[in-house]
Amino acid sequence: MAKKNSKKMNKKTEQSQKRNKIIKLVAIIVVALAVVISGITATVSTIKKKKAEKTVRIAFYGLSEEYVNILKEKIPVEDKIILKMDVLSEGAIDLAAIKEKYDMLFTWKGEVTDSLEASSEDIPAKIVETMPTSLRNKKCVPILLDHCELAYSKTVVQNTTENLPSSFPTFLNYLSQAKNQVFSPFFCAGADDRILTAFVGSLIEAMGGIKAYKNLITELKNGTEFEELLDKDLGSPNVTLRSVLDMLKSWPKDGLTHPAWFNGQKNDLIYFAEENHIGVFFTFLSDHRNIQYGTISKFESFVVPPASSTIEYGIIAPAISCMLLTDNSNCKRYLGEFFTEDAQMELSNLTKLAPVHSRAQAYDRQADDVRFWAASCPGGALPDLYLAVYQRNPTAFAEFARNIRSSIK
Repeated sequence: MAKKNSKKMNKKTEQSQKRNKIIKLVAIIVVALAVVISGITATVSTIKKKKAEKTVRIAFYGLSEEYVNILKEKIPVEDKIILKMDVLSEGAIDLAAIKEKYDMLFTWKGEVTDSLEASSEDIPAKIVETMPTSLRNKKCVPILLDHCELAYSKTVVQNTTENLPSSFPTFLNYLSQAKNQVFSPFFCAGADDRILTAFVGSLIEAMGGIKAYKNLITELKNGTEFEELLDKDLGSPNVTLRSVLDMLKSWPKDGLTHPAWFNGQKNDLIYFAEENHIGVFFTFLSDHRNIQYGTISKFESFVVPPASSTIEYGIIAPAISCMLLTDNSNCKRYLGEFFTEDAQMELSNLTKLAPVHSRAQAYDRQADDVRFWAASCPGGALPDLYLAVYQRNPTAFAEFARNIRSSIK
């Protein structure tokens, strides 16, 4: 009986072992099939991706023809790549369509890039790491910097304060002393909406720091009515848009600027500069480059200085930038070519703007200074009000500039 039971148990054991072997074999086959299928899927996916990436779609938005042509020259034409490049005009554009249609976007950093950041791809770390910490942005990488500068008469500085003003109170002191030296201590081409609003924005940033400037941008983006905006608390004691505009309104009465500076033209600025009638003027570095050397060499460029050393501030330095709208590996490869030392030096020489690469040689001392200032202040390079708010809405921008001009007459 015991022997019979033993045989039954052995038989059951053998059957159990066979089942286990079958189960293990099935499991091995399933795993092997999964690996094969996964490999096939990955291979197919890779093939599809490579095939899709053979077409590279690049957009240029809001950049001058000169800058577009310079940037295009850095993008290689390759036999195996279908390269499609479109130049988009400034004004109203559909951001969803841009995201859908293009892999790569070159434009000025501002409202457009801010709106696309959440859906854009990360910039490769090896690119971002080529520049100073304050300029690093993994979603929208700067390539070249313009700058909203104050250009001081070297002669007037020598005859008054002897040093360029390093704070806003000493800037005002310089203007007061310059009254005895020149017809218009301060001047700018105020008839140009972008220069006028950039100057007002620079003063807000200088007096209230990054926080006040960004709060102003937020209010403008939210469509706050101008009259309501005037007295909005911008987050810094006693700094409102009204306080800055009231100060500017008092300057002609105090002899600090031409009575109609807000209607000044660029040719007026050049004439006054040539005739040594200006103590300091405000302009963009890119406009500075168009003034004859014999005239501009008599002036020294500097930042709009902060109200105090305790304010966290940046400089208003518009940045020609790039965003990756898709994960196209060819785009990443192309973008990397813009950030070698030699490429940055070449781009700076061609545009006369400031490079962003930490070690690249700049076009001249002015361009090198802009990079240094952007690198050394906490806020880095900030867009002017036009780029920050109105890139796609020129009508609203013109209205904002008219309101500014009316408030300081």
